Amino acid sequence: MIVATRLWRSSLVCFTVFIMLHTNFTNAMVWDNRYFPWFDHLYTGSDNRKSNIDAQVFFLKGGDAYRYQSRSGRDENTISLPELYGELDLVPVANSMVRVGKPNPLPDDWQWLSEIKALMPSSMEGQGGIISMYGAIAPHFGIGGSMLMMNLKTFINVLPAPEAINKLNLNTPGNKSVFDQTVQKIYQEININSTCSREVGVGDVVIYLNFYDVHEYKYKFRKIDWGIWLGCIIPSGLKYNPTNLASIGFGNQYGGWGWFAAPRAEFELRDDLKFGIMGRITQRLDTSFKGRIPFGKEQSLFGPVIGSIGVDQGTTFGITSYFVFEDVRAGLGVQLQYTINHHENDNFCAKVSGLDVDPKFNNMGYYSAWTDEYFSIKLFYDIAYDKFWKVRPNVYFLWDCPMNHLFGKAFARTNKVALGCTVNF
Repeated sequence: MIVATRLWRSSLVCFTVFIMLHTNFTNAMVWDNRYFPWFDHLYTGSDNRKSNIDAQVFFLKGGDAYRYQSRSGRDENTISLPELYGELDLVPVANSMVRVGKPNPLPDDWQWLSEIKALMPSSMEGQGGIISMYGAIAPHFGIGGSMLMMNLKTFINVLPAPEAINKLNLNTPGNKSVFDQTVQKIYQEININSTCSREVGVGDVVIYLNFYDVHEYKYKFRKIDWGIWLGCIIPSGLKYNPTNLASIGFGNQYGGWGWFAAPRAEFELRDDLKFGIMGRITQRLDTSFKGRIPFGKEQSLFGPVIGSIGVDQGTTFGITSYFVFEDVRAGLGVQLQYTINHHENDNFCAKVSGLDVDPKFNNMGYYSAWTDEYFSIKLFYDIAYDKFWKVRPNVYFLWDCPMNHLFGKAFARTNKVALGCTVNF
């Protein structure tokens, strides 16, 4: 049975690679990752009757995130990346360790405290490439997809919060070393091997079918290009590693196969001005992953037991809209895009043998919902602007900028810049 399953998966991957090498696709990305702006930039300089290929190199920079609840000051609305799972308090961590039979890592004179808050400053930077392709293989029908590869470096440090510094007098070198030793004991007991990560891998592969129609000079528009994408998400992305505190999944954080439906429309208002909009529903199938199991109110990154966790992932709803200004000056154009994406709460479950206590996923489920919000600007240049070329390449510069001016919350403030080229043929 295991051999048959592996053979089936290998055959599917080989088929996917074959299709992507022999068919021309366009941009379709994974929308359900709160750490990276993996969403679509729809304009390609042509309509869906044309095939194209897009390749880009990108650079990521992050380390902060927007918190769940709004605070009074603008600076108070930001947290570090690991605090997307909640604030770190060493007391609930120690209590859960004791519940599962592990020794209490806190010093004797600290065990009377109700809380020992800690900060988790972090950093993240990455580089990689994305290739997206599209082929109009029949009237009103096309097939597309995308894949990415990335090199990602992340780092997390655990420091005492100001309240803990005052309460435990951690300004003195001796007491500060006791805090550091306590954190190291926690790492050893719950099997956290590293707080920094450098990983190279691929993201989830996306394949979709495009059903479309194009109307010219209808309803007072020069052109209307509309349709719907129906797609499949293959969970090929690098997975989260529960023994590394800084690990982040490249695709979806928990993996799992998925599907999406995305109705879209683009309106050519005049010869050099277009407006487009797309809605998208993404749903991952129930799956299981290797992760940390919490047994109390501790931050889930510090769950004392590593095991198999079942997850019923919430639905992700997104919408993106854009304006394109072509030929602003001799082939130079500008695209302005706004994207908002909401992910519902996930539900978790696990069975742990040999323990008399049950897992508690209340906090983990609460912190699993998020809403990301991005403004994107794209400058592109038509190399064949004054030439009679059948193949028309467009080079571009793209910047995806995170913000929370309307509804954004609980997602990473990851800036992405990219250089790429789109070829229509």
